[in-house]
Amino acid sequence: MRGNLLSPCAQITWPSHVYFSTFLIFEKILEMKNLFSKLSQAGLTALCLSLSLTLTLTLALHSQVPQGIPYQAVMRNADGSVMASSAVSLTFMIHDGTPNGTVVYQESHALTSNAQGLVTCVVGNGVVSEGNFENINWGSGAKFLHVMMNGTDLGTQQMLSVPYALYSKSADNALNGFSGVSADGDTLFLSNGQVFVASSNSSSSGYGSLVLPLITTNAMSGITSNSATYSGSVSNANGYEIMERGFVYSTSPHPTINANKILVGNGIGAFDTITDLSYGYAHLLTPNTTYFVRAYALTENNICAYGNEISFTTLSVGNVGPGGGLVFFNKGNTDSGWQYLEAAPSDQSTAIWGCSGTSIPGTQLNVGTGENNTALIVANCAGSHAARLCSDLVLGGQSDWFLPSRDESNLMYQNLQVSGLGNFSNSVYLSSSEYNFNYARGFLFSNGNAGNYYKYNNYYVRAVRAF
Repeated sequence: MRGNLLSPCAQITWPSHVYFSTFLIFEKILEMKNLFSKLSQAGLTALCLSLSLTLTLTLALHSQVPQGIPYQAVMRNADGSVMASSAVSLTFMIHDGTPNGTVVYQESHALTSNAQGLVTCVVGNGVVSEGNFENINWGSGAKFLHVMMNGTDLGTQQMLSVPYALYSKSADNALNGFSGVSADGDTLFLSNGQVFVASSNSSSSGYGSLVLPLITTNAMSGITSNSATYSGSVSNANGYEIMERGFVYSTSPHPTINANKILVGNGIGAFDTITDLSYGYAHLLTPNTTYFVRAYALTENNICAYGNEISFTTLSVGNVGPGGGLVFFNKGNTDSGWQYLEAAPSDQSTAIWGCSGTSIPGTQLNVGTGENNTALIVANCAGSHAARLCSDLVLGGQSDWFLPSRDESNLMYQNLQVSGLGNFSNSVYLSSSEYNFNYARGFLFSNGNAGNYYKYNNYYVRAVRAF
């Protein structure tokens, strides 16, 4: 027996409200013609397109959208005779991209044909064996409907009529902040009470201009294994109109202010940031990872505009260094005579920080200061202590080891311990950064928390070196 998949007697039908909703959509877009025209004159082509597309999707939702696709077909036997009043089992599969693409949804229906052999059902309301009909991404590319009847393959056909109402359902939150447009088409009303006029600034409370600033994202510089320098500019606006500016970044393209955000003041002009590498810094990056960055500006009307997107990849770590240890930081240049930091392959026992009750002036927290910190401690603190253990160490033919600063210890934790490298203990490791005459900075390597620890207690020591 066989069935006609897409013959004149068999068809996939779309609900009448789909066409009705589409008519209303375009009618509404025509009503907004004046507004979009004025926005375009103000240099807002991208915003016009965004509003048009999102309104198109959102307006379709004002009618009740059933989660299903009506299907009708006339069932026939192999000799062409109609299968009148017969039990029929239909299986529907929706393939993504190509006729043999991934099956994103599959279901079955147990039906009975009528006297003319006609069966009617709704794809999406059957017994599901694969996927979720409501989660199908109709906008991700072509979809192909594959039909089987009583185990017989009836073929696969591209769904040329896009189920717009279902596509719109996936965008039901795209424009829920817009509540209406004025009769003359020059004012946009938001559901939060804000009003935007496509003209010059208005002195009325709550009104403002829709002119967006020009945002530029520059190429990244100063790329290290854990940071980069971001730079950009804001123009085509008055300084008082830019309430916030900065950068957004993510490991996925097109980051927004809902992703990672670095705030760099307000107003127009050029701006940049040299990413801090200190402990607790929220924007510490992951080595050997590609990031996507855009400059952004938030206007007085609470509209966010973005610049062009720039991508870059942080530098790699984890290789074996000249001293036999693991490289845990790569700063990307040889300024100050070094580019890499490597950690000794094992601990240098435990030790006190030393000089309890005595302050050692000049120790610092930053990356690149551990070697000088160690020299200060050794010169001003007698006896055996953590800094001297590192300073006296000869390992792998290298004798320039030192006790890391607080922020160097942080990078050692982030880039080695977190990845299970370096054979560290889940205990406190001392740094060469002093807190005061009784306390020194240290790191708890079980969770990466920094703290201040008594100088006279014994804690773990791990030497590092720069090269």
